[in-house]
Amino acid sequence: MKEIRVAIIGTGDISHRHMTVWSKIPQAKVVAAAEIDERKLKAWGERYNFNEKDLYTDFREMLKRDDIDAVDVCVHNNLHTPVAMAVLKAGYPCYSEKPMSASYADSKLLYDCAKATGQKLAIQISSLFTGQTYIAKKLIEDGKLGDIYHARVACAYHRRRNAFDRGALRTSKAFQDEWMAGHGQFIDLGIYHFGQMLFLLGLPELDCVMGNLYSKVHRHNDAWAASHHLGVEDMGVGYAKFKGGLSLEMMEAAASNIAGLDFDCRDDNYINGSHGGLIITKPDATGGDMARQGGGFGMPASMSPGLVFQGMDEYGFEVKTDYQAYYNQQDLKTYRPELAKYFDNQLHWYSYVVGELNDETRYDTPLVGLNASLLCDGVIMSSELGRSVTADEIKANSKPLAIWKQETPWGVFDYDATF
Repeated sequence: MKEIRVAIIGTGDISHRHMTVWSKIPQAKVVAAAEIDERKLKAWGERYNFNEKDLYTDFREMLKRDDIDAVDVCVHNNLHTPVAMAVLKAGYPCYSEKPMSASYADSKLLYDCAKATGQKLAIQISSLFTGQTYIAKKLIEDGKLGDIYHARVACAYHRRRNAFDRGALRTSKAFQDEWMAGHGQFIDLGIYHFGQMLFLLGLPELDCVMGNLYSKVHRHNDAWAASHHLGVEDMGVGYAKFKGGLSLEMMEAAASNIAGLDFDCRDDNYINGSHGGLIITKPDATGGDMARQGGGFGMPASMSPGLVFQGMDEYGFEVKTDYQAYYNQQDLKTYRPELAKYFDNQLHWYSYVVGELNDETRYDTPLVGLNASLLCDGVIMSSELGRSVTADEIKANSKPLAIWKQETPWGVFDYDATF
């Protein structure tokens, strides 16, 4: 297997999860890192035993090196498009954190840049890289569900009041900063759930969307909210129709006053077909097995992605089948090791970069991310306008949210939106 030398941009919390995975892919070696926060960069370098010459406060200087094969982007939402585009234009394959961006306009710009430069782009959507998704996709493609007509994504990762505040704000206030995050959990963790659902449904063509965003729970104490810079919504809900009649219900929330809707309440996702349906429980949003220190069977049952089929068998009998998705994922990795690349984000991207996967055999995560952005932007736009919106309206009126000028202690970053 070919070795690649990887550079990382952004050394915040998520970079450590990425480093855990890179450490488990012997053919991938991280050789440099960039971060505008010099103190954070120094601590990161010490943690991973990096030489000072391989640490940069200006990632543009790092991209001038001649010993880098690919770049891993670990910055915040509204910097994904500017930074990833800079990487692509510098001539490197790019693996970027989720969501693709905070708006359809920005996602489309990044998508088009990858096409124009001819560079390989991937978006981190760990929910796609599980036995749950692999098995569900096969069942759907084999026609086991019949005519699929309705699906639902709801309650995923939705927490009780203030739980999200204590979690996200303890690590980074940028998740609640509208300027940096763009929007809240509806787009941030929503990409895992909406992205997985759209992928399983075959990326159907969107017709129209209606929805609402809410900022209620966090605003019960205006002084507290102001002091914590809460600039994004608590909850988003929506209903989408696709060409051909398929419909989709959506809900994603960071906080709720309803008791019981906590971290483990993630079993309200389903796909309904004329012959049967799939119940999709606990889609992965943690980065996958390899991102966990233990790996292997280390994922607790409370977080293991599950898949249940309900419907009729070939004899006309009602059945309910648990596909033991997580167990079968481990089994497949053991007995069909060539499939391991479909069960981890970064391993999949590595395989694509070195040519073990091509455009036909890889999961097209940028296209999934673009479709998810269109869907989410539809809910956002509908909430602002107070009516349903068509796909054409969303594409024409999506608001760019990306940060193209960023002031830092080491100068001003003027990102270039052209390619």
